[in-house]
Amino acid sequence: MRTIATLVLCAAAAGSASAQGTLSTQGFGYPAGGLSTHAESLGGSIAENDALTPLNPAALTSFGRPGLYFQYDPEFRNVNANGQSDHTLTARFPLLAGALNVGSRFTLGISTTTLLDRTWETTHSGFAHFGPDSTLYAERFTTDGAINDVQAGLGFQLLPTLSIGVAAHVLAGQNRLLITREFADTNYAVFSQKSTLSYNGHSFSAGIAWHPIKTWSIGVSGNTGGTMGSSRNDTSLSSARVPKRFGFGTVFGGLTGILLSGNAEWNGWSALNGLASSEIQAVDGWDWGVGAEVRAPSMFGTEFPVRLGYRHRILPFEASDTPVHETDYTFGLGIPITRGRSRVDVSVARAIRSANLDVSEHAWILSAGFFIRP
Repeated sequence: MRTIATLVLCAAAAGSASAQGTLSTQGFGYPAGGLSTHAESLGGSIAENDALTPLNPAALTSFGRPGLYFQYDPEFRNVNANGQSDHTLTARFPLLAGALNVGSRFTLGISTTTLLDRTWETTHSGFAHFGPDSTLYAERFTTDGAINDVQAGLGFQLLPTLSIGVAAHVLAGQNRLLITREFADTNYAVFSQKSTLSYNGHSFSAGIAWHPIKTWSIGVSGNTGGTMGSSRNDTSLSSARVPKRFGFGTVFGGLTGILLSGNAEWNGWSALNGLASSEIQAVDGWDWGVGAEVRAPSMFGTEFPVRLGYRHRILPFEASDTPVHETDYTFGLGIPITRGRSRVDVSVARAIRSANLDVSEHAWILSAGFFIRP
């Protein structure tokens, strides 16, 4: 796909730059969200009340018996611009989590999630001039890497209806950028440039989970934000702040056979400004979703809940100074195994990303989450 002029963006700190041919992976990358497959299938609407989604540490008290959870989310992306189309597959492993009970009231959880995923590739062609001669060339920009959030959380059941939690976060990752230019005339050597940037930071979060009545739960949590730095070859380049976050959500199960849920969170992504060149500008934005889980007829004596969701959010980084919006329509199933002690969750999301540009981006995001209890 030819480089889209409106999507050319500086991609790294200290003056390194590249072209990006998508709407969703501008700047430092795409926010994978840290949602479990269960939460994804409901449009993120149970994020504050889901023990497998490491956003609200107070929700850990509903984890139950010790277990391990891991998730795989391949994304099939299609970008259309200037009458051309580009298709890509991005494989993500966005969440790994585990928890165990410490006494009767404490639950300790450890997880790693993808905060920002920066995996993409784009190519373009043109003519290079060498004095009176010219030759066709093909140039490829490839980047691979992510900023990950490693979290250790502790949930405490203060009352039968009220839990609180705190968590410490360590953020770390790399962006590996490779630029190659090959010439049609083999008399000219292949040009190649490789650069690796490293990121590190820390932050803290806290939350509450309240059950005013048996069929109604409310979750609230926030992240304080901490320091974030970038370096190349152990040389410090720049620093900024970890984005602050505040979220709240509710789940209502007072209707027979139906669970209704809603969630909203604000992300202060602009705190990352200053971590890279001034041409990369992050923007704050809201992320909200609603969902419904319907108890489906049982098969072989086991129920398979059906889940539907809707989600809308503003992505952290603009495309050509224009905010990028994402809308997701989601569907999923829960499949109990080992007599209900463990389960497999599956979901599919249709993601539509748009900006005030002559560019469209659509994606199918599949997700499979495996929750295993010994």
